[in-house]
Amino acid sequence: MAYFLRKEKKKKGTYLQMYESFWDKDKKQPRTRNVKSFGYVEDLTSDEIPDPIKFYSDYVKEQNENRTKVLSEESRPRAFSTPVELNIGHFLLYSLIDELDVKETIDILASQMRFQFSVFDLITQLIYARVISPCSKSKTASHVFPYIYGSSTISEDQVYDGCSFIGESYKKYIDLFNHSYEKYFKRDLSNVFFDCTNYYFEIDLPSDDKQKGPSKENRHSPIIGQALLLDADLVPVSMQMYPGNESEKPYIRKVIEEMKQRHSVSGKTIQVADKGLNCARNIYAAVKEASDGYIFSKSIHGKNLSEKEKKWVLLENDTNVFSNYTDERGNISFRLKSCIDSFDYSFKEIDPETGKECVTRFSVKEKRIVSYNPNLAKKQRLEIMKMVDKASKFSTYKNIAKDELGDCAKYVDIITKDSTGKTIKPIIDLNKSKIDEDLKYAGYNLLVTSEIDMEPLQVYKTYHSLWKIEESFRLTKSYLDARPVYLQKKETIYGHFLICYLSLFLLRVLEIKCFKNKINSYDLINFMRDFRVVNKGDDTYINISRNQAVNEKVKKLVGFSNLDALYLTKAEVDNFFQNCMLLYT
Repeated sequence: MAYFLRKEKKKKGTYLQMYESFWDKDKKQPRTRNVKSFGYVEDLTSDEIPDPIKFYSDYVKEQNENRTKVLSEESRPRAFSTPVELNIGHFLLYSLIDELDVKETIDILASQMRFQFSVFDLITQLIYARVISPCSKSKTASHVFPYIYGSSTISEDQVYDGCSFIGESYKKYIDLFNHSYEKYFKRDLSNVFFDCTNYYFEIDLPSDDKQKGPSKENRHSPIIGQALLLDADLVPVSMQMYPGNESEKPYIRKVIEEMKQRHSVSGKTIQVADKGLNCARNIYAAVKEASDGYIFSKSIHGKNLSEKEKKWVLLENDTNVFSNYTDERGNISFRLKSCIDSFDYSFKEIDPETGKECVTRFSVKEKRIVSYNPNLAKKQRLEIMKMVDKASKFSTYKNIAKDELGDCAKYVDIITKDSTGKTIKPIIDLNKSKIDEDLKYAGYNLLVTSEIDMEPLQVYKTYHSLWKIEESFRLTKSYLDARPVYLQKKETIYGHFLICYLSLFLLRVLEIKCFKNKINSYDLINFMRDFRVVNKGDDTYINISRNQAVNEKVKKLVGFSNLDALYLTKAEVDNFFQNCMLLYT
């Protein structure tokens, strides 16, 4: 559309105006409108403007030229206006979510809120972004979403609103993904693996669930706890968030009870957890209340292990025989021995009816397995000697506080009184008996199980599968950047951890079920982050991925021979998303 000089004849003479032609979208036809009125030719004529019609014709022509320049500059391609580089590696997650068919249910859950955005799109894009480029919610909306192939426009405010909404009922979304997963795979809940961790917040004062507690990173910031449960296949089953100042021990009972109810599990489940969750109350809940079993580790250095049990750990004779398990070269990898006996337990608890403290005593027949690992023994001895060396350097200092010693504090005694009881200047002395004891038990570990018919080697292998849950926490914290957390609102925080959990869940399903452990989660994440293309603007893309090793692995697993092609058409890229069948492989 352009400007033109309109010469309208009236009673007083010719009237000059600058008009603009334009397209009326409503009436779907070309129209004109007045932009500027100049006046009558007779009134405009002067020594400076002898010919008003020619003068204003030139003026309109000049305006048209200026307008053309402005429009040309505005329509000129900009370096940062439209993303040129796009990530397409998330087609694996996209295809898996599509096959799980969770969109309809998520839309129903969100329908009550009348959001101006799709909650399903929000959840899926947050999952893609968490795997591809984890960062703050603000940066995710502005710097990650636009570069995800096929993404919808979702603002920062909508991200926060959506996270708060899904966080308010995060267990429903876990149930939804579990239900969809179980259409394809039967959950094996004969063994379940349980552990807890916590996440710190960059805030000064505790509030809501963000409370001061024992941080895994030894920080003093407020923390929030997370309990995680894996099934026998090591695929996540459930997640529970809890305040950071609460003990993690009750949550193994709570989470497993909820899991059994939600999945209608009536059979026996063997609970596998580390020594931090091994307490009399949890043992009682497992064998007496739920008729389940358990495999725990038990600290050899703990106060709960009697001297008789400590002697048995090292004892080796005709009735205490270690079985040796060797590697391919014939070197001993580890040694095992076991015994079966009845053990007494007791715990204190507040009676909910009377409000009084009562003591429960019970006895359980257990199998105890001692393992000895030569490589672990060597590593632990080196660590002990490092701490001893550090502790010995403090012996020349005066007025040293015990917390300044750190981990090596257990190997020193701070003497503040002499033999007569008189207060003296603090003296640091090495605790040689503690050092000797720890060196003696280096490499040994004690496993406790209610499954007396289970072979020691099977118990050992089952317990050592617990490393997978520790790896899950490591993935969530390091690769998915679940921490530190800057969010404040409880529901938004829970929404954040739900996205982290679902990202982990989907990665594990890809790794364990879809690809049968032929590729690990680390390689899957690296592939998704690396697989990027540059849009040439003519429905073709240049593949700029660099990690050939993981590209080859994924190419073999999904069957797309063009994953490493230099040039990809839009049809080929769309094919990655539309025809990648994962749950049927």
